Amino acid sequence: ASVITASPQCEKCRHDIASNAMTCKKYRLKHKPDYVLFCEKECKYFESKNRIEFDIHTDKDNSLYGGILGFCIGDMIGVPVEFTSRVERSIDPVKELRAYGTYHQGFGVWSDDTSLMIALIASLIDGFSLERLSNYFVKYYKEGMFTPEGVMFDIGNSTRIAIENIIKGVLPTMCGGSTENDNGNGSLMRILPIAFLNITNKDQKKMVESVSSVTHRHKRSLLAGIIYVNFVSNLYKGCSKEKAYDRTIDFVKEECKDEYMGEWQYFNRILEKTIINEKLDRVRTTGYVVDTLEAVFWLVFNENTYEKTVLKAVNLGGDTDTIAALAGGCAGVIYGFSSINDRWIQNVAKLAEIKQLIDDFRATLVN
Repeated sequence: ASVITASPQCEKCRHDIASNAMTCKKYRLKHKPDYVLFCEKECKYFESKNRIEFDIHTDKDNSLYGGILGFCIGDMIGVPVEFTSRVERSIDPVKELRAYGTYHQGFGVWSDDTSLMIALIASLIDGFSLERLSNYFVKYYKEGMFTPEGVMFDIGNSTRIAIENIIKGVLPTMCGGSTENDNGNGSLMRILPIAFLNITNKDQKKMVESVSSVTHRHKRSLLAGIIYVNFVSNLYKGCSKEKAYDRTIDFVKEECKDEYMGEWQYFNRILEKTIINEKLDRVRTTGYVVDTLEAVFWLVFNENTYEKTVLKAVNLGGDTDTIAALAGGCAGVIYGFSSINDRWIQNVAKLAEIKQLIDDFRATLVN
């Protein structure tokens, strides 16, 4: 039988006692709980040996770092239980960071949602380039670039096909699927960074359409991205979530009617704001882009802290990582980086690299 000599999380904790898996500086008189020993759930005493400090002094920085890391952490918490049912989550609700599970990944690992979202950030630094973004997607797919451990372990079918089109030399904006069946949440899940750019709503809309089309170019997917980015952008500008929502609806109805009115019927619960008052059993958490966006708005308006928003998202079951990431991005902007559990922040895989990327992105925004 194999013998546990250390837990991956314990090895990174300052309370660890080298070569002593059973006890530590916090568990001196009794063994660590089984859920810690067997890497099932985070330890409540975890403190990183190598803390990453963040230099955040303004409300804008609090929202920027909160939004991006809030997204990453939502993804990270959702990964181990992705595709589990709502019934399963009601029996065993997630209350903490977990490991392994669906993809057998360790603590702090995030999915393709974060990989492709930070690829977009990288392509926005020092001036946006769609060609550079497309190249990053190919490197993610073929080389594991922007992944937590150098290996891609998750990718949606539509995104995979689109990246293969890029490799074949197809024009980037023509690589995404355009049929009714190509409306998964694979472009919505990575579009967040555009919300932080200091550009007009019209230019923001054009950029969302361009970036989304690389993997998803059906109008429904484009409109979902436009709505989400415009809403987060309003939050980032300091609007309350209620005012941000109203402004987004006004923008869609005034500036998107010529191109997207045919799609409004699918977004009716969002555009009429009825989704925020729906009962839980009428909130769907599938990978269909409209279901995902509806779930995000429901979560944002039915919870009042970052932690509650993300944990509720995960415990809805279904596409847990993507929905928790998108809702976490919104909640991170609303409540700020300072509201996020430091234990979760310090557990994020490749945290130093992500922090540097956000630092560089912030510098680009300032300049």
